[in-house]
Amino acid sequence: PVVTKHHSPVGCWTRTCPAFDLVNKKVVMFKDSWWVSLPDVLPEGETYKLLMSHKVSNITSCIAYHNVPPSIPQQSTQTAKFRCAKWASFQSPLTLHTLHHLVLNIVGKKLTDFKSSCQLTLSVRDALIAHKDTFERAQVLHHDLSVGNIVIYKGKGYLIDWDLAKL
Repeated sequence: PVVTKHHSPVGCWTRTCPAFDLVNKKVVMFKDSWWVSLPDVLPEGETYKLLMSHKVSNITSCIAYHNVPPSIPQQSTQTAKFRCAKWASFQSPLTLHTLHHLVLNIVGKKLTDFKSSCQLTLSVRDALIAHKDTFERAQVLHHDLSVGNIVIYKGKGYLIDWDLAKL
């Protein structure tokens, strides 16, 4: 993942930043995101665990993850409680989200920071292999294949950001 900055004061978004793993003495990627709390959507860490168990190629390893406990009200979205209030302008059903933390074993570079056309092509190829493996081996679809969800690490492409993946 790439370090991101969000400019909106509201909404659900992902924040990532490099962190130092004291045990293994290396830099890792920490991700803070809002998981869509629906039965058919796995938390991203669970998706990584499933993909690793099926030996999917070209994905990073998730070395730690958890949902922040919903017993802490600020860690689940509260907007749905107020959707029918008289002052609310939008009254359609809203999906609850829960704060999810994740640690990946690498800090990749953005795909757009490729060093050569060969590296770009190979990195996209690597991500497409991951996408194919994911479906064929684990019956999972990524649902967000884009330039922002492919990173380059040591010359290889990795498909990341599995928070919208579905079985």
